[in-house]
Amino acid sequence: MRIKLEVLSGPLDGHVFQFNHSVEVGREAKVQIATDNFISRRHALIDLQDPHVYLEDLRSTNGTFVDGERLNGRCELANGKVFKCGRTWLEISW
Repeated sequence: MRIKLEVLSGPLDGHVFQFNHSVEVGREAKVQIATDNFISRRHALIDLQDPHVYLEDLRSTNGTFVDGERLNGRCELANGKVFKCGRTWLEISW
């Protein structure tokens, strides 16, 4: 499974990350968004369990939001889902 993670708004607006394994999102992570001061060093985990994709907040300070609600634990993401880490909006697709 090949994942595309596009930054829709925020400091890296328009940037696209691509990967085919589970990755962390954060200021010091594989998917690095170092210019958003509201993102934790290790903010969230995108966990690929083909054919499922899960998003998990890693106890970040400012939270991970899906459908306007702060994520507690993990949730399954649908293709094309938009979510927010810090002040950065991301869209995931495969």
